Amino acid sequence: FKKSIEEILNQKLNYEPTIGVFGKTGVGKSSLCNALFGEELCPISDVQGCTRDPKKVLLSIGGRGLKLLDVPGVGENSERDKEYNELYQNLLPELDLILWVLKGDDRAFSLDEQFYNRLIHPYINAGKPFLIVINQVDKVEPFREWDVENNRPAGRQATNIEEKHKIVAGIFDRPLEQVITVSANEKYHLIELVDAIIHALPNDQKFIVLDKIKHVEEEELEQAKRATAIAEENARKAKAEAEEAEERRQAAEKEGEIAMIKAKAEAEIAKARADAAEADKKRAKAEEDAERERNRRVSEHAEKEADSGWWETAKSVAKSVWNVLTSRWPW
Repeated sequence: FKKSIEEILNQKLNYEPTIGVFGKTGVGKSSLCNALFGEELCPISDVQGCTRDPKKVLLSIGGRGLKLLDVPGVGENSERDKEYNELYQNLLPELDLILWVLKGDDRAFSLDEQFYNRLIHPYINAGKPFLIVINQVDKVEPFREWDVENNRPAGRQATNIEEKHKIVAGIFDRPLEQVITVSANEKYHLIELVDAIIHALPNDQKFIVLDKIKHVEEEELEQAKRATAIAEENARKAKAEAEEAEERRQAAEKEGEIAMIKAKAEAEIAKARADAAEADKKRAKAEEDAERERNRRVSEHAEKEADSGWWETAKSVAKSVWNVLTSRWPW
């Protein structure tokens, strides 16, 4: 292993690079550093975070060397995260390469994303080399399928590790070759990790100075301000549109109320007209009945008058005849 590293170092570098090893607490940063050096240089614990201060350790082989900076892990508690946030900001400009270590069987990376986006990403944009290391892949389920004889994953575990490889690359928007799967406990893929580190480093030492980072941060701040201004303008337009929509709604409600009142009035008018028409019919029928009754009474009176005149006439005629008869035959 050391011979392979020496060959890579001699072929690639002419300086001693400083590599920062970052990540959440408990992902195995110290174990990874120890595995690369082949000895227990960094304290490790299964129950609590051990690294409180950055620890520089040198992997020196054949006159060449790699300087690893084992950095305290985030996520232990909020107070320490604030403390480490400032520490990270001070360390990042001095590094030639950033390693961010994840745990193979983790599913939640929100805290990693927060630190990555807030602190690491500006340096990557400014040209700082960066690799993601997925450690402890031997714990990826089903962990019993680890091929002990050949020291590599097998079966479904190998498939799941490859899937995790793609998922992590997608979450952090990095190429697959910048995401390395390793196991410090099993010494798996350590040569591949060193190879990736060496190839990610520039041939000559090039520090990313704070001025460049500040320039990038200023550009990002300006972009954020522009985005905020656009968002505020969009919000203003949305508010204006909402107010216009509310005015249209209120106008529609008023129009609806007016239409309802108008419809009600028209219905009342129609009813009044229907009632008037019905009243006219009743009045006409009453007049017709009255006319009929009047005609009946007139007819009855005429008949009575006719009967009375006939009797009087008959009596008169009879009297006249009687007078004539008595005048001729007095007996």
